[in-house]
Amino acid sequence: MMDWLTAGGAFGGGKLLFTGEPLVIGLVAVVAVVVFGLAVSGSWRSRLPELVSLLVGLAFVGLVAARPVWLAEGERVEPGRFVVLVDASRSMAVAEPGGQTRFESALALAKRLQATETFHFGGELRSGSPSVADLDGTDIAGALQAVSRRYAGEQLAGIAVISDGIDRGGLIRADAAGARSLDESVLPALGGPLTVYAVGEARAVPDVSITDVVSGSFAFLRAPLTIEVRVERSGLGMESVPVTLTRNGQPAGSGVARFDAEGHGSAVFTLVPDAPGRFVYEASVPVAAEDAVPTNNRMSRVVRVVRDRVRVLQVCGSPSLDQKFLRLFLKEDPGVDLVSFFILRTQSDLRSGFSPDELSLIEFPYRRLFDDDLSTFDLVILQNFDYEPFFERDSTRLLGNIAQYVRDGGALAMVGGDRSFDLGKYGGTPLEEVLPVKLGVQGESVDEAAFAPMLTEAGARHPVTRLLADVAENAALWQRLPPMHGTNLTLGAAPGAGVLLRHPSRKEGGAGLPVLAVRQVGSGRTMALTVDSSWRWSFSEAALGGGNEAYLRFWKSAMRWLVGDPDEQAVVLELPRENVEPDEPLRLTARVRDAGFAAVAGANVVGTVIGPDGEVPLSSPTGDDGEATFLLPTAQRGAHRVKITATSADGAALGSAETVYAVITRDPELDRIGADAATLQALAEATGGRFVAAGTWQEPLRDATAGRTIQDRRESPLWSAPLLALLAASALALSWWLRRQSGQR
Repeated sequence: MMDWLTAGGAFGGGKLLFTGEPLVIGLVAVVAVVVFGLAVSGSWRSRLPELVSLLVGLAFVGLVAARPVWLAEGERVEPGRFVVLVDASRSMAVAEPGGQTRFESALALAKRLQATETFHFGGELRSGSPSVADLDGTDIAGALQAVSRRYAGEQLAGIAVISDGIDRGGLIRADAAGARSLDESVLPALGGPLTVYAVGEARAVPDVSITDVVSGSFAFLRAPLTIEVRVERSGLGMESVPVTLTRNGQPAGSGVARFDAEGHGSAVFTLVPDAPGRFVYEASVPVAAEDAVPTNNRMSRVVRVVRDRVRVLQVCGSPSLDQKFLRLFLKEDPGVDLVSFFILRTQSDLRSGFSPDELSLIEFPYRRLFDDDLSTFDLVILQNFDYEPFFERDSTRLLGNIAQYVRDGGALAMVGGDRSFDLGKYGGTPLEEVLPVKLGVQGESVDEAAFAPMLTEAGARHPVTRLLADVAENAALWQRLPPMHGTNLTLGAAPGAGVLLRHPSRKEGGAGLPVLAVRQVGSGRTMALTVDSSWRWSFSEAALGGGNEAYLRFWKSAMRWLVGDPDEQAVVLELPRENVEPDEPLRLTARVRDAGFAAVAGANVVGTVIGPDGEVPLSSPTGDDGEATFLLPTAQRGAHRVKITATSADGAALGSAETVYAVITRDPELDRIGADAATLQALAEATGGRFVAAGTWQEPLRDATAGRTIQDRRESPLWSAPLLALLAASALALSWWLRRQSGQR
């Protein structure tokens, strides 16, 4: 009661301070003097009690105006705090053979320790006692560093760490030989003695896990790719485990991982990628009945397969300047692996009666090329080649092989000449079905007159004929190229083909006769060039002192487009990386271009992300740059496939594309679940602390002298104390009552 009346007990040791404004104090003093002077006027001796009461009341009012504050200063010592750190990472949720989880054991220990303050940690330190073990990572050194910073300069009574010892931070380091040791450089100076309590039995939990799939982020097409699957076991007596590898869900290999004395093993797979693109490789091991953590028995990695060199097969019916220039271009390009045949024996040569030693022509291994080795080539060029003298009775099957090769993703270019197109009798064959021009010309099959090809509207934008970036300059370049000396005749463009160059005067179906046409067939691409004098393009710029860049750029662009260079698709998907961590931001960019490869603004891009947790729809229009951006889901671990389709504003199909990415299936907290008491014991020894083994109890180390000195400064505002107001009011009221009793007003 007295504390309240005195505004908090102001009568202890201390000193009195006045905090009122001098001006306010002066005004109150003047008013008090005036009031008292008026009250004294007249006879005052008989009114002495009244005036004394008034004087006391006015004094109390002045005291309130002076705002007195009682200031008490001193210091006190509080006992040192005892801090407990509980490991709340997911590995602590593993159940021990007795059925109790490590986390439950840790909570029981924390309760018994009766901490002043409790924290829990995974990858970072958090305040309070944990309710569930679900944190990512286990950074023991990081947790101790956070405690050291939090209580810097304070002597703690003690620190206790409760953990299974499976550290994912920087506490453990490995040397070149793989030996593990404690990195004492990451340990902070602790403000008190450390006691480390271990929970969980080493290697007591039965588990087989895939700890890593080592593949690299990319591989080369048709070059050996090595994938190492690393496996670890604990609590099981098996000597080996079978490992299965799939690519995009299809079997890619199987092997056996043999465990060493420490429970580590690996299986190595050597594969030869046969197509470019992104592929999901998933490794898995069988789940044993007693396996405590089945989720770590598989892991996915996405590998991007790229071309190291473009493998080209050039087959020519006879030597020519066009063949010579193209072969020289391909041979000198370091990015091309060329196989060329241009002086060939026919079947009639072999039946002529001459021995092979008497023939200067080389033998043409057509069956091996078009039966066995066809799939090893990225591009096949048939240049003025008439198949019939070589294939004979196998022609339908071998031409069918080439057509199927195109549909499966291969590339084919047919170049004109007196043995090509209808002059090569390709009309009605399986190969005609994939060419970008229609065959079956009756009568005249060639026009020998010189002409200058005309660039079409589509050709002005298409990457094959876009020799210069500026549209006007590109058109001007094509206009000054030298004329072609004749062309093969066709029945026009095939359905779905794009015409890039046309004949200026010859018509077919109401349009200029195609000179250069391209076509997408299944997963592959084809090109038809109906002239055999493109070599002349080498001299247009040379005559102007500019070299032969037009010819080189044309064939380089044609080759890139034919083999499906990722940048030459109508719809292109770009990912900054293929393998991401859970919840890591991942943006997908879709670039959309029309048939002429101009950016399409306002296109509707819709798609689906198919992942372990179902399907997630995607939808966005493209901007003025023809691009749409999506934020992809990365919460669920595993492989994700993205499928995108683009349509124009009027609903016309523009193209589609697919890609894949993987959210790593390995949970780092569960790839190794055997408790590591050795790490905890080393930690205790390095800090001069105490180690308490799992299942045992010892009192924690405590520093009885630990404490902290608290500097106290206590201000009690007397002017706001109810007692002061009560005294002032009482004195003034008494003065007024006495005045009225004496007959005064």
